[in-house]
Amino acid sequence: MGNNSTTSTTTNTANPPTQKVPLKPEAELHLLVGSAYGEGDRESPYGHTAVYIKLKGKDYIYDFGRYGKTKPESFGIFTLEGANSPRGEGILRIWSSFDAYIADENSQGKGTSKTRTTHAYGYRIFDSQAMLVLNYYNNLLKTATLRRNEKYYKSYALSQDYFALAPNCTTQSLEATKKAIPSMAKSGHMFVNAEKVLPTTVKLAFKASKYEMPKYLFLPDNLNDYLMKSPDVKVDIKNTYHLKK
Repeated sequence: MGNNSTTSTTTNTANPPTQKVPLKPEAELHLLVGSAYGEGDRESPYGHTAVYIKLKGKDYIYDFGRYGKTKPESFGIFTLEGANSPRGEGILRIWSSFDAYIADENSQGKGTSKTRTTHAYGYRIFDSQAMLVLNYYNNLLKTATLRRNEKYYKSYALSQDYFALAPNCTTQSLEATKKAIPSMAKSGHMFVNAEKVLPTTVKLAFKASKYEMPKYLFLPDNLNDYLMKSPDVKVDIKNTYHLKK
């Protein structure tokens, strides 16, 4: 009688367990809020806001302001001109180096009793969110004109003027930020306090004008108050920059 043997082979076809690795945001968005600076004829009372994106080892700082010609603006019997005018060419500077940008900001007011302090509020975001901000500004550049090409920044004249109530440095920065963080400044109206910031002549001019004070954040100082409280979005990174004495 022969020796019959049977060989059985069992193959495990089940997929090995998948290890869940949480995705971590690697990009950063920072709102940079600069204080008023200077005194007398060199005073700049309004402050400044810019957006800083860190993405894949590169810096992108979007810095919108009246860096071109100012334009007179009439408010009833008042006409505001020069540094006091709320209207001017809308110039967007795009910096490729945060160190260069902040050095320029720190120099504002140098030689006076009050130099600029910049408060930075940072948020960790995904690359895809950062790209939404970059695309927002890239769309603005489609109708812009290149004005300057410097070592650390390029400046563009946008098709729309800068205006104190909007678009200005704060409103544009928040509009861009909301592309990545939609809930940013959701309760910002609670922090609007123009009386705290505007010089007396400007307050009188607005009262004599057709304009109404906005119910949205448009002044850097008010934005700073909002970001210090951070009622809508948790701040991940905080820094302060100023000229070292």
